[in-house]
Amino acid sequence: MSVIYGKVVSLIISERFGPVVEKIVSFLFKCQCSPLLYIKRGTELPLSKIKESLCVLIKYRLVNFKPNKNENLANYSLNVENVLLMLRYPYYLNHAKKLFGDQSEMIIEEVLQKGFCSASELIIKVFDKLCNNEERSLTLSQVKEKLVYLVTAKYLTRVPYAKEDKPVPLLTVDEKELTSLPNIDIKTLVMHRKDNSVELPDKNIYWTVNFDRFHQDMRDKIIVAAFNKKFDENAGEIIKIFLRQMYIRTDPWADVSNPVPALEVKDILRKQISASHSLAFFDQYINIISQETSSLLRKAGEASGGSYQIFLKEAFTQFAWELVEQIVLEKYDSKAARIFRLVKLKPYIEPDQLQQLAMIPAKDAKKLSYQLYEDNFLHIQELRKASANNGPVKNFTLFHIKLESVVRMLLETCYKTLFNTMTRCNHEKLQNKRIIDKKHRIDTILMGMKAQNATEEQMADIEDMITLPEKEILENISRIIKKFNTVELEIDQTIFMLQMFLVYQKVN
Repeated sequence: MSVIYGKVVSLIISERFGPVVEKIVSFLFKCQCSPLLYIKRGTELPLSKIKESLCVLIKYRLVNFKPNKNENLANYSLNVENVLLMLRYPYYLNHAKKLFGDQSEMIIEEVLQKGFCSASELIIKVFDKLCNNEERSLTLSQVKEKLVYLVTAKYLTRVPYAKEDKPVPLLTVDEKELTSLPNIDIKTLVMHRKDNSVELPDKNIYWTVNFDRFHQDMRDKIIVAAFNKKFDENAGEIIKIFLRQMYIRTDPWADVSNPVPALEVKDILRKQISASHSLAFFDQYINIISQETSSLLRKAGEASGGSYQIFLKEAFTQFAWELVEQIVLEKYDSKAARIFRLVKLKPYIEPDQLQQLAMIPAKDAKKLSYQLYEDNFLHIQELRKASANNGPVKNFTLFHIKLESVVRMLLETCYKTLFNTMTRCNHEKLQNKRIIDKKHRIDTILMGMKAQNATEEQMADIEDMITLPEKEILENISRIIKKFNTVELEIDQTIFMLQMFLVYQKVN
């Protein structure tokens, strides 16, 4: 893990948990795995502060622990991937809202804010929030139904727990328990809301967000969007159904699916009212999709009777190539992109041959090819060939591309861009801290006055405490921060695409 990656992690933690926790995270990032006393020695923080910080980090699944050799001490390690996922929380909330509605969004939000929560507590807290938002017609049973659906669909999963009493417990959970909610009695929930002394039966059974399930949807969305863009929405709908049927037969993260019958997909389309066009031209769509360059869908053998397999590894390899080509085009120009595509088509190519085939002036071709080499988009392989009779040795220089190396280099560039964006955003907030704090204080006063049923004139007097020049500055700051937040999300999308390629490289 690189230095810039560590800086991004430290910045995220510092924004959300403060400097003390950030110091511990920075130490764990460097040491990877360390016991408590080593953390104290490395950070020079009080032991009580370290313990408190580690509890918070473990609660949010940002730090893992396991027994040391003597099994009485714990070694702590940083879960770096989960730290970066904190930038993706807005996507999780938006996705839950689009799929299942406001209640599901609030359930996911509550779990993300607390790290983990019991099912009964979740139902009560979300119900109370919705009642405060004047949704009086809502019932506890309706919130419970949403929670059950989120657990059944694996968007929420059971938190591992200790089955044996040990100094350093091993946290495990059975596969059946991951999506098995305990029996929740609505009458008990009603009694608990009236009297807190009434115990909830599942108070020690906790649930947390299953990031993998959201990432599965993100991955499918990328695939469907690619086919929507390349063909039309009917092709995207067919691919979406194939992916859905794949999960019945295959592990969601397998690089190749088990065969999915085309007739099964056709039957599902037949039940959809809006799918008349894709149903009428189903065979043509399947033929075109199966011949497409990404190789996502292929016929499963000659004697399979119209079954198709989904090749996710090949698809994301193709997506990675296209992404890299687009980056080369935007960073340099069309000539550089042409050179890059030529090297891709011919795995090993000499500079002279490259200049001829690219149909670019020799000087420009040489400059661009070596610029791409300098920036690690191209790599060089040197070959030596000895001539007869002990003559001079001839050297051959060949250009080629190591896609995995290029993807890792681009990931580093993304982390650097992310760090610069977040730093600049924090700088803007710091420069205008006085005005932002003043706005927050006035908003707090207005909320209090609204709760006390203050008149509109009284509210207007408080609002006038912010002058017109200050309002203009606040609008400008809001616009800048919104722009930076959008950039962060777009960078994260690129990071996700590159990470998907690397995930499928590791499958085999």
